[in-house]
Amino acid sequence: MTVNTYLGFDVGTKRTGIAIANSLTRQANGIDVVSHHKNGATNWADFDAVIKQHVVTLFVVGVAYDSAGKDQEMSFIAKSFGRKLKARYAIEVVFVDEYLSSNEAKKQLKYNHHHKNADRCEVDKRSAALILQTWLQDS
Repeated sequence: MTVNTYLGFDVGTKRTGIAIANSLTRQANGIDVVSHHKNGATNWADFDAVIKQHVVTLFVVGVAYDSAGKDQEMSFIAKSFGRKLKARYAIEVVFVDEYLSSNEAKKQLKYNHHHKNADRCEVDKRSAALILQTWLQDS
């Protein structure tokens, strides 16, 4: 039996949350957060370090559409990130609608949007896990 490993990404402008799952357990868990460079450039060195730790079969990238299902600024950023992932690592990428995943993650972590003690990294990891879990349930 072949076990496939999947990494999920909650792409942000400052940080990107990363989650992992496999085809055996089909349970997503947040594993890391990569902070982007101050100029907004993708921190590929940190992504390299995380991705090289796993034998990845597929990347799952969350795309934030608006409530009407249309692209917004973050949709273009996430799609661009996904294309770069595929080109850099030669691993297939699928996109998943991540509408409100960050809000759901905050709710699960019992944070409201402006909670002063909200650990943004935990929210990003949980959001990535929700995105990946959504793909696992739909596939």
